[in-house]
Amino acid sequence: MKRVREIILISLASTIVVSCGENKKETSVIPQPSAAQAATATSGNILARIDGQPVMEEDVRKIAGPKLAQAEMELYDVRKDAVDQMVEDRLLQAEAIKKGVSKEDYLKRNVNDKVKIEDKEIAKFYEDKKSQMQGKSLEEVKPNIRGFLFRDKYQKQYANVMDGLRKNTKVELLIKAPKIEVEEGDSPSIGPKDAPVKIVEFTDYQCPFCGRSRPTVNQILSEYKGKVRYTLRDFPLSFHKDSVKAHEAGHCAGDQGKYWEMNKKMFESQMSIKVDDLKKYAQELRLNMKKFNECLDSGKYTEMVHQNQQYGESVGVSGTPAFFINGRMISGARPFEAFKVVIDDELRSQKN
Repeated sequence: MKRVREIILISLASTIVVSCGENKKETSVIPQPSAAQAATATSGNILARIDGQPVMEEDVRKIAGPKLAQAEMELYDVRKDAVDQMVEDRLLQAEAIKKGVSKEDYLKRNVNDKVKIEDKEIAKFYEDKKSQMQGKSLEEVKPNIRGFLFRDKYQKQYANVMDGLRKNTKVELLIKAPKIEVEEGDSPSIGPKDAPVKIVEFTDYQCPFCGRSRPTVNQILSEYKGKVRYTLRDFPLSFHKDSVKAHEAGHCAGDQGKYWEMNKKMFESQMSIKVDDLKKYAQELRLNMKKFNECLDSGKYTEMVHQNQQYGESVGVSGTPAFFINGRMISGARPFEAFKVVIDDELRSQKN
């Protein structure tokens, strides 16, 4: 569990290297409050005054909404991490006292001693990941593989122990994650409409980090089947010149029931998504080419793609990929563990 917490904290500090976005400085004019705003304002949401006229918090959010949303989520994650550590320490300490041992001895008996790594596991891992070993022999990387497998098993065993302790103890978490209401719109979705967890992703077909997120998205849909509804919304960045047409092509394929198949092809070939490439992929999917070409060439979905992008900006998206899990924002190509923490937290909160 400690590693999962570290992943989240480290990833929050490194957004710039895991997402595509525009580095541009925006200038804005501070909105002037209406007479009604000035009359009804209270000191609780006035952040400044200019010649007696208040600058309201909601006005500031119009200018710095995305940055504020990200900062609030980072602050929540730090607080939640500290709360989780305190809860776990107290549960472990209480159980250790019941057993008449120290907390360290309890962890050793119930976690460390339960984790065993056999040589055949290491050999299998090496063979499965051989292409990533940079030509090194099994003996050269054996200690590193053993350490990785140990940490992985340790975390799972630790999580099992903590789950057991939580079931036998009333733990009431009052800290609440900041949330932004994000709509699915008419965008393509996978999963039941009444799923307890709804994930909305804003993506760009030319963004390499969006491509790297596909295995994570697939793992989420597989491991949480029936519990998650996943929606993908368009967010083509201005410096990705082929991206808008790629997003349109996805919707044109969707007219013929092949949105997700086209989506897969485009993410697998991110360097080749010019119009001719898109039409080639449509042919490979055996689409009706007359209908597809008419759809793509006419710009049938240009406005829809633009509206999706504008909507993303309105809820704080400034780079891709950007995920909202029941309104909780995760930016960038994060590991599965970062999503699992949030999804499990949402599922638990709905049970309480």
